[in-house]
Amino acid sequence: MTVDNGKSDLVYHGRRAQRADSRLRRKAILEATLRLIVKEGIRGIRHRAVAREANVPLAATTYYFKDLNDLISDSFTYFVEQGLESTRQLQEESFSAARNLSTQERASNSSRKLLIQQLTRFVLTHVRDQAEDRDRRLIELAFRNEALRNEQLTQAVRMSNQARESLVQEFFHLLGLEDPEAAAQIAYGTILKLEYEILSGTIAPDSPLLERTVTMMVHGLIPATTPITETAAYG
Repeated sequence: MTVDNGKSDLVYHGRRAQRADSRLRRKAILEATLRLIVKEGIRGIRHRAVAREANVPLAATTYYFKDLNDLISDSFTYFVEQGLESTRQLQEESFSAARNLSTQERASNSSRKLLIQQLTRFVLTHVRDQAEDRDRRLIELAFRNEALRNEQLTQAVRMSNQARESLVQEFFHLLGLEDPEAAAQIAYGTILKLEYEILSGTIAPDSPLLERTVTMMVHGLIPATTPITETAAYG
């Protein structure tokens, strides 16, 4: 099973559920796996422990996920699928800010400054919201660390990164950057680091350093003019 996001597919490896009740049971197993990761980390994931947490028979977990790696990988894919909406929201807000500028406004320094302020606010809100959801950030970090030892999970994490980066990359393409792929790497990497810094207590959510960092990142990525084509703006 895949989740189409436009440029990358998020792949499920376990057995598919055909009936509605089976899909609900499979979903319960994946959500129970995520709860266990919050409590015990990846190493706490065992078929019996997941079955107990999900309140399903042990046979259900082994039916849908014969291999423990499939269970871990599919739990990550489910986790990413649920979280992509926040990235899409950031993308939509950013697209709207850029598209609201007229052709003349896009070439002016004052409009560039306004766009930077708007994007800075959007990114700051996104980072703070993500860091506030501590359980999801713990799950994400646990998966990323485990991916260094688990090849199947490595592939899932790589596809997740591509899915999220592609959403950011589309925005920079809209702005007419020469290298939107590199810009997406910078933006996505900075956002992940700031989320971790808040989560670990290194930076407070209301820290001036957080705002200065995001402002500098956005200022460095937005070109002197924003040559958004009329086709891109309204297509």
